[in-house]
Amino acid sequence: MAASFLLSDCLEIIFSNLLKEIPNSYTYVSTKEIYSCTLVSRYWCKISTPLLYAYPFHHLVYSNSYRNCYYECYFKLIRTLLSCIPKSEIKQIKISNTSNIQKLLSNITFLNKESSYSNILTSYNYITFIRGIIFHKVLLNLDSNKVIRNQKLWLPPYILNNLKDYQLSRISIPIMKYFVEYLCKHCYNLTTLNFPFVMPNNYLSNNIIKLLTFNDNNGINKLTNLKELKFINNENGSKKKSKNLYLALSNSTCNLSLLYNEGIGTIREANLLSQFISLQKNLQHIILSESKSNSFFGYNKYYNIVFNSLSTQSESLQTLELKRLTLNKINEEALNSLCSLKNIKELKLCSCREINDDLNSWANNLTKLEVLEFDDYYISPKSEDFLIQLIRSSSNTLTKLTLNYNISKDDDQLTQQIPFYLHSLIHLELPKVFPDILISIFESCTKLIYLSTILSDDESWDNILRDLGRLIPKNLRKIRFGKMMFSSIELKFFLEECVNSNGKLKYIEITNRNINDEYFNVAKEFDVKLIKVKPGR
Repeated sequence: MAASFLLSDCLEIIFSNLLKEIPNSYTYVSTKEIYSCTLVSRYWCKISTPLLYAYPFHHLVYSNSYRNCYYECYFKLIRTLLSCIPKSEIKQIKISNTSNIQKLLSNITFLNKESSYSNILTSYNYITFIRGIIFHKVLLNLDSNKVIRNQKLWLPPYILNNLKDYQLSRISIPIMKYFVEYLCKHCYNLTTLNFPFVMPNNYLSNNIIKLLTFNDNNGINKLTNLKELKFINNENGSKKKSKNLYLALSNSTCNLSLLYNEGIGTIREANLLSQFISLQKNLQHIILSESKSNSFFGYNKYYNIVFNSLSTQSESLQTLELKRLTLNKINEEALNSLCSLKNIKELKLCSCREINDDLNSWANNLTKLEVLEFDDYYISPKSEDFLIQLIRSSSNTLTKLTLNYNISKDDDQLTQQIPFYLHSLIHLELPKVFPDILISIFESCTKLIYLSTILSDDESWDNILRDLGRLIPKNLRKIRFGKMMFSSIELKFFLEECVNSNGKLKYIEITNRNINDEYFNVAKEFDVKLIKVKPGR
């Protein structure tokens, strides 16, 4: 007899295809389609709801629809999750004497007593579905004023009833702390943790780490399947040592795919991070960053310890990002560790200072790069030499190149290498380009699909556009020119030659604020969409 409805496993696979993956991450955000699925029937609701609440904090951060009402939606989410906590537990805080609130909280035995769910107000305990948490300032109690100002948005009705504002203000912070601790205890299968702010060295922060890393009665840790961790170190020479997250995770977490660390202020932090990296079995993506203030003062002296540990991930590591690091003090052992990373496919350097000749040996070993990104205010001669060596070493594999720095024609050797070595490029972003270089790129980089650049205003583009249209790579579909440096007539010549060359160009993005309709009419004539975008977008 045929089944009258799809099996749950089949529906789960179907619903998972409605989710939107977050770029460069191992998480996803739910969509309005998933929400609609929860309304079809009880059966569909049972299967789709866990997907809807898997990454609710990521959903708010990465969904464009919440940008103008982020905090309103954020506190409404907390209200929904707060309703999953048994009503009797929250009422204990409400009815307690104000002076004894902190005493009450400290006596709540999270680790020794399971909560009763008989007073939960929701159909499901959504907290148990959560697989990823972003610890916003609100959750870390770093913005208590915002918590109090929005208390009527997130406190449940049974708390709001018959209480005056000054009474609510006295219990809002204790309830929020209770909620955070409850959240940390009852998220059983976390795959991603994100701490985008420095955790204060206090009871709540230490308890968050304690609850997240606690083993249950069966010896199972909720972070065993953690795949993504983003964390900001906070010691910075402080004599008072906080509970270190990496040390706490060392006994439970060894299956990370992505690790982001910002800041190394002490040798202790460097050693603990290094040991934690060495414990991982399949780390594929590492991001090492310094804060802007530390970078300015060059506080990078402990990174050799961390670089030494990267060799333990030489087989699995494919993406390495370095942000705001000073790279002139890399010792021989650390350099050898970097040279062992022969499976790196993506290298991204952002505002890294003092790249020197010693790193050229590392560039020689990076022969499998597919993506190379460099972003800085300016490029030094030694940085340029390093990048040129990278381009030459990975000339057969590099498909995406992104460069962003102040450029001048007289001393720019880097972009001149592109037409000679990078014939496999499909994605190219340049800070500025000159006519002769762009013509050479069009002639040599025949596989390009996307090009973004600013046309130099140092030279005239008259009579150049026709040549560019004639030489345009056949598969180039989108160009971002920045500002239009040519007339609508020149644009017409360019597009005519594109058509004659059987080009597939469909989109041209520009940043000109005031551009007349004649440009748009020309583009429309050739079935090309001309799009105005904001600079830097």
